[in-house]
Amino acid sequence: MQLCVFSKHFQDMDAGKLGKTLAGLGVPGVDLTVRHEGHVEPAKVAADLPKFADVLRGHGVKVTMLTTEITDAGAPDSRPVIEAAGKLGVKFIKLGYWGYRGFGHYREQEKEVRGALAALEPVLLANGVTAGFHVHSGNYMGLSANYIERLIADRDPRAVGVFYDIGHDTIEGSAGGWQMDLDLIRDRIVMVAVKNMLWKPGKRAENGRQTWAWEVVPLADGLADIPAFFGLLKKLSFAGPVSFHSEYELRGDPLVEQTRRDLAFARGLGLI
Repeated sequence: MQLCVFSKHFQDMDAGKLGKTLAGLGVPGVDLTVRHEGHVEPAKVAADLPKFADVLRGHGVKVTMLTTEITDAGAPDSRPVIEAAGKLGVKFIKLGYWGYRGFGHYREQEKEVRGALAALEPVLLANGVTAGFHVHSGNYMGLSANYIERLIADRDPRAVGVFYDIGHDTIEGSAGGWQMDLDLIRDRIVMVAVKNMLWKPGKRAENGRQTWAWEVVPLADGLADIPAFFGLLKKLSFAGPVSFHSEYELRGDPLVEQTRRDLAFARGLGLI
């Protein structure tokens, strides 16, 4: 597996500081945001991505994968981002999101998403890049891995696969669903996101109903069985990117230290 850290919550760091920080954490790669207000702006990707990668390389850190907003092959930035990834030798990108429009719309949206993926496939294949459809709980077309499997079933595995997120998939299938999902898409996993989550009570609605919301918590503390999950990845001989997501309401040194604790937890169990 290719260990990396998602750069989203390190957004205030330039390439030099990000490279130094990741090297200090013993992390050899980065899951780099190439999207609006990301580390690299899509409109400038051809010029800026190689420069950013060069600075990181000076700290012994490589760009393992890109997190993008791509959902439409015809959008102005889609092809340039995929081409820039291919030229740099970055083999994996995360796609953007298709939001679920609500009850009664699923079938039409299923056709729309399948059509969008079909249009992206030749661009991805031509550049030697594989796109991961991210598992994201809630009102998203990819709310769990089994829904993504339906959407990508007809796509070339070299072009499109599942970006499996153990935190989000556990939120949607906390008892046994996450493991069955992993079993279902075991041959289509191309990237993995690592974080842990809990359901926590929110405000009561006006009708008195208790509301609930998910929250990212330290890796050792959430619903996801992280040791069991990594055990299954090893059973599958998974060799792709494993992106640790430090999606906390922290910045600066506190964020770095929490990331260090998460990595130490995983290393202490012999998971990475």
